[in-house]
Amino acid sequence: MIKKTLISLLSIIILSCSNIDLVLKESSSPNHLKNNVLVVVDGEEKQRLERELRSFFGNNKKNEYILTVLFVENKENRLVKQNQVAEKINYELDISYGLFYKNRECKILDKKIITKFTVSPKSFGYNFGTDRSLEKLYISSIKKNILNFINTVPTNTNCLK
Repeated sequence: MIKKTLISLLSIIILSCSNIDLVLKESSSPNHLKNNVLVVVDGEEKQRLERELRSFFGNNKKNEYILTVLFVENKENRLVKQNQVAEKINYELDISYGLFYKNRECKILDKKIITKFTVSPKSFGYNFGTDRSLEKLYISSIKKNILNFINTVPTNTNCLK
């Protein structure tokens, strides 16, 4: 009796899972710059940006391209109480990219991408929740900015005039 129940239960599970397709999500546009770029970053508060750029472009010594990145962060207090505590803070991340051939010394792409996000601090002092939320929004905004840049890089890498 137990064997029949176990066999029927196993067959039901196998039949119910027969229509599941296991598929890996492929990137719509492959990153042909991966492990092929020397990245040079300039600007304030660039540690997070450098970390994300390395995750997108790798850290290879043999490179065909040079990517120069200028990072500027603008922070603006939008809602300020009478006691000068900010209730809403707008961040604007201006990242200017310049992509060059290493050997031919010509510029392939010159692009400035701006991403924005807003943070609402929830307490007066040090708040772990607000800080983690800010960190996640910051990293997400940087990733979005880098992906926008990667999507604008032409596949036929001709020099700009």
